Amino acid sequence: MHRMNCQSGNIVNLAHYWQSLPAESPLRDTYKPPSEPDAKVWMALLAVLAGIAFTASGEVLLGLLVAVGGLVWGAVVQAAAARYRMSLAKWNAAHICLTCTDRF
Repeated sequence: MHRMNCQSGNIVNLAHYWQSLPAESPLRDTYKPPSEPDAKVWMALLAVLAGIAFTASGEVLLGLLVAVGGLVWGAVVQAAAARYRMSLAKWNAAHICLTCTDRF
């Protein structure tokens, strides 16, 4: 949070500040946006489809197990994507004081 004793007017949007940093600046790592998760929704969908195929071929228990696993996997991937979107929105809305380097 921003220190209350800092009276500086030198405040900028964090995303704009990060984009303006030169590529070789060590501050690019300090202020970088959150990392995007490795969301492979298509693999979860493929697992569900494989589960349906197993069920249709007579392997009902295996098919249900694979399909439910795919659904759970898809839910986990979607939750990670939602957390990423929230973190990115928070990062995009953040500001930085260029005098005391606090973020708020």
